[in-house]
Amino acid sequence: MKPTLQDDRRTQKTKKLLADALRELILEKGYDAVTIQDIIDKANVGRSTFYAHYENKEQLLIGNINFQMALIHTPGDDWENYPMGVNLHYLFDHTKEQLNLVKALYRSRSIDTVMNYFAEICAAKIIEYNKRKIRGKAALKTLRYEAEAAAGGIVRVLLKWLEDDAITPVDEMVVFAKRILDSVVTVEKGV
Repeated sequence: MKPTLQDDRRTQKTKKLLADALRELILEKGYDAVTIQDIIDKANVGRSTFYAHYENKEQLLIGNINFQMALIHTPGDDWENYPMGVNLHYLFDHTKEQLNLVKALYRSRSIDTVMNYFAEICAAKIIEYNKRKIRGKAALKTLRYEAEAAAGGIVRVLLKWLEDDAITPVDEMVVFAKRILDSVVTVEKGV
């Protein structure tokens, strides 16, 4: 049976309820103290509904980062706005807007999960951007190392910036992050 538009809307509504409940609970009591029971109680959904969409609260946390689509679906050929397909402005702007939530996550192990997820997205975009310009397994392996290093550097800078209450302007942080991307030796800007 093919899902209907109503099913899609119902699914979206349920996921939003669960994500909102998780966000509120993180701010209220910290990520580590939140249980699935807390989430379903706050969202007023059943346990089976939760598990129909997510395996655990980590999946809920990552699956509902509402700006992940702005990080994943970006053009790869616009160096000025999306260097190597990475939406740096959005990454810095949105995390700054969510500073209270990020600080609450920072007090738990979940910040590593979130930051690793961001690094994986960025590394994948860097590899995708540069992959067509290299030949051979050794060059691909080197690209993977460079992409992981650059993505990790950007995420660590983002994390330290947030620790400092994001006082440096976003535009300055984007310039700094672009310099990190410049370190990827296979880059050809403007291609």
